[in-house]
Amino acid sequence: MSRKTTLMQIAEASGVSMSTVDRVLNQRGGVSPAKEARVLEWANKLNLDRVLFRGYLPLLKVAVVMQSPRNPFYIGLRDAFNDIRTLLPDLRIHCALHYVDVTDMTATCARISQIAGSHDALIVVCPNDPKLADTLRQLSHRLPVITLVTDLPDSGRIAYVGPDNRQMGRAAGELMGRFIGPAGGQVLLVLGLHRITGHEQREMGFRSVLRERFPACTIVDAVESGEDQTRAGQVVADALLRYPQICGIYNVSAGNSAISRELRSRRLQDRVVLITHELTPERRAMLRDGVIDAIIDQNPRLEAQKAVQVLARHFERSKLEVKLEECTPFNIFIRENCPAAD
Repeated sequence: MSRKTTLMQIAEASGVSMSTVDRVLNQRGGVSPAKEARVLEWANKLNLDRVLFRGYLPLLKVAVVMQSPRNPFYIGLRDAFNDIRTLLPDLRIHCALHYVDVTDMTATCARISQIAGSHDALIVVCPNDPKLADTLRQLSHRLPVITLVTDLPDSGRIAYVGPDNRQMGRAAGELMGRFIGPAGGQVLLVLGLHRITGHEQREMGFRSVLRERFPACTIVDAVESGEDQTRAGQVVADALLRYPQICGIYNVSAGNSAISRELRSRRLQDRVVLITHELTPERRAMLRDGVIDAIIDQNPRLEAQKAVQVLARHFERSKLEVKLEECTPFNIFIRENCPAAD
């Protein structure tokens, strides 16, 4: 399609002359704000020659609300959103990262309400809390909300983007049962926070598989690390004192370094099966050393890109079909298929 035909179609649709369209797209000025907005709107709706007009679309500001990136997974998620403008430049979407303390839900709700006033959309990675869900539901009447990685079903969100956490928990249960073997044994479950829907769903899936297929494996306790690395090591140390016959640990979230130190200090790294999530550089090394037996890895880069593509579709900046009902995939790594460091 020629440039002339493209300009003509935009002009006809927006009810202005071709010279007006040309002035808008080439930023020559002399066009009223109302006409300029109409030209850009129709150029976008018609999806014609997007390279020609995308650069003149207003920048969409998206607030990404999540925990401070102390947890290695959130470092990867932070980096993924920081790269969005480079990877998807024609969408004209800027993702601004905002960190909240998810253990203080009153402050988190107040912060999100404040952030929403200066942004066009929200992407939220937070625990499922009734107060937060209510805050997001009210905000969703004036701007789109996406929940990422872990869902808040009653938040009024337009989509949940992330893995099937229950299925990941089931995969962890299958691995644990097979690694421990027919004799079974005592298993410790380490959660970050019960209030994080994804953690709760992983626990449910894990328990279901052990109950269905590996009844000789008994979960002796489910403890919370509070998403704190040091506390993760401490709760595992306490559990090992109470249950010295523990032969499997499923760590749903952060704290693998501290847990590994506790196992090594007791020379249990070869006896206790350790299964966890997210293939970070440090966990990759522990997997290669045999301290971690399996890692279930989601893809934060893919999750960030899909969330932005959902918003691009919502704001009519893309015609790419995004299958909202499909969860993002995950991979399982053991020592033999552990990829090399980047």
